[in-house]
Amino acid sequence: MSIAFVFPGQGSHRAGALASWSEHPAVGIVEEISAALGRDVVELSQDPSAGDRTADAQPAIMAASLVAWRALVDAGVRPDVVAGHSLGEYSAAVAAGALDVATGTRIVGARGQAMGAACQQRPGTMAAVLKLSPDAVEVLVDAIDGLVIANDNAPGQIVVAGDPDAVSAIRDRAREAGGRALPLGVEGAFHSPAMAPAVEPVRAVLDDAAVADPLIPLVSGSTAREIDRAAPLAQALVAGILAPVRWREVQLRLAELGVTDLVEVGPGGVLAGLARRTVPEVTVHSVAAPDDLGVVAAALAQHAAAGR
Repeated sequence: MSIAFVFPGQGSHRAGALASWSEHPAVGIVEEISAALGRDVVELSQDPSAGDRTADAQPAIMAASLVAWRALVDAGVRPDVVAGHSLGEYSAAVAAGALDVATGTRIVGARGQAMGAACQQRPGTMAAVLKLSPDAVEVLVDAIDGLVIANDNAPGQIVVAGDPDAVSAIRDRAREAGGRALPLGVEGAFHSPAMAPAVEPVRAVLDDAAVADPLIPLVSGSTAREIDRAAPLAQALVAGILAPVRWREVQLRLAELGVTDLVEVGPGGVLAGLARRTVPEVTVHSVAAPDDLGVVAAALAQHAAAGR
C-alpha cells in the first residue's frame, strides 16, 4: 500500500471548517497558525465571506488542512508522497517536512495578501470549461486575447483565467465546440499574468524562509514531477503563482508512483471528486472533520492488512 496526501486550494473554503476540530487534540496546531499569522484564524474560518477574499481564504484553508493533517499523523497515518493544488502546495510542503508550521503560515499569509492586491490592480475572473479536451480548450484560448489555461484539473474539466471580457467570450465558443463554460466566483484571474505583481513579494518571503529538503517526495503542480530538494521546491512555490496547475497530470503521476490510496486532507472535497474521475483505480478518501478520521484510518489499516 502506498498513500498520497493531497491538499486543496483556494476554492475549498468552508465556513466553520475549524470549529469541528475544537475538541480534538490536533487543534493545538491552530494556535501555532494564529500566532504566526498574527490573526485569529478560527474567527477567520467562521466567516462565510472569507472565501471571497484571497487574503483571508488562503490562511483559513491552510489552517483547516493542517489540523486535519496533524490529526492523521497523530493517528499513525503517514503519507508516502504529497501534492497540493495551488495554495495546497504550501500545506503539502509542511506535510513533507520542508516548511515548519509557522514558516508555512507566514508565507501563505504573505501570498494571500500579495495575490489579493494583484486582484485589485488588474480585475479578472475564471471559468471552468467542461466536456472538452485540453487540446480543444487550447485552440479556443489561443483565439481570445487576454485568456490563458489556469488549471487542467481532470478529464473534461479545464479552468481558464483572464480579463472579464475574455472569460465571457469563451462561453459561446465552448458551446459551439460541444462543451460549456461555467463562470467561477473568484476574486481574480489566478495562474495568469494578472498575478505577476504577487511574484516578487512571495519570492522575498521565501528567500528569507528556512526551506528544508522534503522528507518525502512532493509532486509539483507546475511540473507534475517529484521534488526532493529545498531549492527547487522554493522555486516551484514561486513559479506556481503564474504557472498553470497541471493537476490531472499530478494525479496520473501519483498513480504511476504506485499510490493505492489518496487522501484529500482538508475542506471542500473537490480533490476527491477529481481523483475519482482521473484515477479510478486509486481508492479515494477525505478527511475534513474529526468524524472522517476514524473511518479513513480504519479503511487504510484494512488495506494494509490485506497487503494492498
